[in-house]
Amino acid sequence: MDVSKINAQMDEYLAKGELAGAALVIRRRGEVILRNNWGYADIQQKKKVEFNTLFRLASLTKPVTAVGVLKLIDQGKIGLDDELASFLPDFSDMQVVSDRRYASLAAVKNPFTLLTFRLSNVKTMPAERPVTIRDLLTHSSGLEMGIVGLLLMLRMKYKDDDLASRAARYARQPLDFQPGTATGYSPLAGFDVLARVIEVVSGQPFADYMRHELFEPLGMPDTTFRPDAEQQLRIPRLYKTVHGQHKDVTGSRADINAIGRIGMAYTSGSAGLYSTLDDYDRFGQMLANQGELDGVRLLSPDIVRKINTETAYQHLETDPGRVWGLGMLVRQDREKTGTRVTPDTYGWSGAFGTHFFISPRDGLEVVLMMNRSDIGGAASPIAKRLEELVFE
Repeated sequence: MDVSKINAQMDEYLAKGELAGAALVIRRRGEVILRNNWGYADIQQKKKVEFNTLFRLASLTKPVTAVGVLKLIDQGKIGLDDELASFLPDFSDMQVVSDRRYASLAAVKNPFTLLTFRLSNVKTMPAERPVTIRDLLTHSSGLEMGIVGLLLMLRMKYKDDDLASRAARYARQPLDFQPGTATGYSPLAGFDVLARVIEVVSGQPFADYMRHELFEPLGMPDTTFRPDAEQQLRIPRLYKTVHGQHKDVTGSRADINAIGRIGMAYTSGSAGLYSTLDDYDRFGQMLANQGELDGVRLLSPDIVRKINTETAYQHLETDPGRVWGLGMLVRQDREKTGTRVTPDTYGWSGAFGTHFFISPRDGLEVVLMMNRSDIGGAASPIAKRLEELVFE
């Protein structure tokens, strides 16, 4: 790894308008190899990105929620293969979409499809088996993972929801495929349902559980679902890039509350967290250290190893060489992925450019924070290039 190349590449992205602001840390076996920041949290005010800038994590929330579930599994309060309905009875006797009209994306190309869509008209069949905790963690549940789920998500009215009412709503909609038979990505439903499971099992509101059981023990004071007044001053503006120019889309339909369907009462386990580079770095260090950080053991080494060794019941590749582990994407085959990334590397990304990964074989832990709305999430070319340079 050539740190000078990484710095130069980030400088180039900034100069070309490919990013407004970013912060990055790279560790090898705990030692900081690179820690730097670039650009602006607020371009108009000339406010630079700092290490304590509070970024919207979006789907980089999911690995944190997964660890919340893994802690309960570690304690024997949840079984990886327990049925979801044993915690949330509304998920008993689920139905599965069997309607050929919704078999491909062509079904939603007509602009009137969303307006005229009615769930009552969708043909379904009974689920062949119950949904399990493993299914949800590995994106193989079928919950909000196809055309019908997408249409229902787009039509969702969410202002008055809490986790209990949202989970009950998800239980009333059919699965997009039979549990455990396919994979893909559940953008909201899967990990929000897991957050509700945490509430039921722990007896605490999800945000309280995460604060008491993860954030406080790990020393992550700036990781929160509800930034306070001081923290709000450190949230960067959100930008969309148009022909190399940055358009401020803060508070618009491109911002996190709208795309995450997050209302005033809602705490999303899929996309609701805010955090800083330094806070998320502590989360990553804990995983890289097999569940322990600064003398505090959060998870057992055994449960951490399961993150990138336990997958869906069937070996389901999201695309060649990649599978879902327990809440995080795992690289398994360099030839298939066409990258230099070391096998068993795991992590995930957020919609606005947040990205992290851990390579157990190389002792690497990497966290990237950004504030660009149209970077493409897990498909971010900046994240992809960063991985190339790290594993060069």
